[in-house]
Amino acid sequence: MTTLEFAILALATWRVAALFSKEAGPFDVFKRIREKAGITHDENDDVFMVPHKFFAELLSCVWCTSIWVGAFWVCFFAITPQICTITATIFSLSTLAILLDRIS
Repeated sequence: MTTLEFAILALATWRVAALFSKEAGPFDVFKRIREKAGITHDENDDVFMVPHKFFAELLSCVWCTSIWVGAFWVCFFAITPQICTITATIFSLSTLAILLDRIS
């Protein structure tokens, strides 16, 4: 794995972890996944209460979620590096767009 591939996978890990733990997503898909795990949201769709259950705690924060998302990317890269890198690049570009939006 090159340094560039590592950076792409790192940015993609953050983006996917943020989707699962913080964002509603298109058609509220990520919010519904969290709700299926038992997480409740407040009126602003922010995580309000997390029960002490494995999947709920897994999806409750970027730090927790990123471990499993990172493991997924590493396995994906080991199986098919080219397709993995292309897929991860999409999420990495999204991460960079978000960062640029926040600093501008």
